[in-house]
Amino acid sequence: MKKIFAVLATLTLSLVACADNHQLIGLSELPAQAQTFLRKYFNIADVRYIGRERDGLHYDYQVYLKNATELDFDYQGVLESIDCKRNPVPEGIVPAAIVNYVQMHYGDPFVVEYVVEHRYLQVELNNGLELVFDHEGRFV
Repeated sequence: MKKIFAVLATLTLSLVACADNHQLIGLSELPAQAQTFLRKYFNIADVRYIGRERDGLHYDYQVYLKNATELDFDYQGVLESIDCKRNPVPEGIVPAAIVNYVQMHYGDPFVVEYVVEHRYLQVELNNGLELVFDHEGRFV
């Protein structure tokens, strides 16, 4: 009986901790840089919901649009990733050098996902191909 109670208590505490870790927020609670980014590339009316999740000492932010596009921002509002599923990533988000490389070497496919990592940039094309570039846009 004590084991069952301990397991139930642990599960309950875990659920409460997770629920506190992720919160739905309004647009005004996003960092200013993320708000500016959204207004520049998307219609604010297309925002389905915005989530904030604690990551150590800071928050990370997730924005979900009505067309299933997902965006992730760091605590300062810097874009970490955008996944447009089957739609092209809006022009101006992916560096021009990468867009040019994709057009030159692959022709018709377009970028549907863009991820910014510390050491590299990654794109996924609508044909499923994933490509990695350095921060200057050179293919790795």
